[in-house]
Amino acid sequence: MMALGTGEASPTRRPYGAVPAGGGAAPAADAPAHSPRVHAERPLPTAGVLDELSGAFASARAALSSFLDLMSLEARRAGLTLMWMVVWGFVAAICIVVAWVGLTAALAMWAVSLGFSPIAAVIGVAVINLAAGAVLIYVCIGMSRDLLFSATRRQVAGRSPVTPPAP
Repeated sequence: MMALGTGEASPTRRPYGAVPAGGGAAPAADAPAHSPRVHAERPLPTAGVLDELSGAFASARAALSSFLDLMSLEARRAGLTLMWMVVWGFVAAICIVVAWVGLTAALAMWAVSLGFSPIAAVIGVAVINLAAGAVLIYVCIGMSRDLLFSATRRQVAGRSPVTPPAP
């Protein structure tokens, strides 16, 4: 490099951390200037604030995109799993119903073997099933009160909680 206004050669200045192409060794004093080991070094471009912000936003966008891809894959897997759970639950329900019908038929046959008429045995088993079903429906109706989210609705409405009566 030439020093400004002097016409004399000045020592080559390198940006901080720049290494010559030869691997860091300084060129010999008698080495020609056009040697392949010595390159004219350009200053490293300085990144501006907008470049840094752009890079940060690009990284955030890439991270968000990857996260959304992961969520979509997991949602698809969860949907397929739910579908198979419903299918196998339906098959299990059919198996349970068939087993129940078999048990009630065996109960009716046992009643016939004890001397009851076949129609009376079938009607008796049907009445027992009807009574059991009615009790289960009554229990379900009683449990449905827990599905009203009453505490959450009170909290959202800003009302005070209900205090239980003193014993």
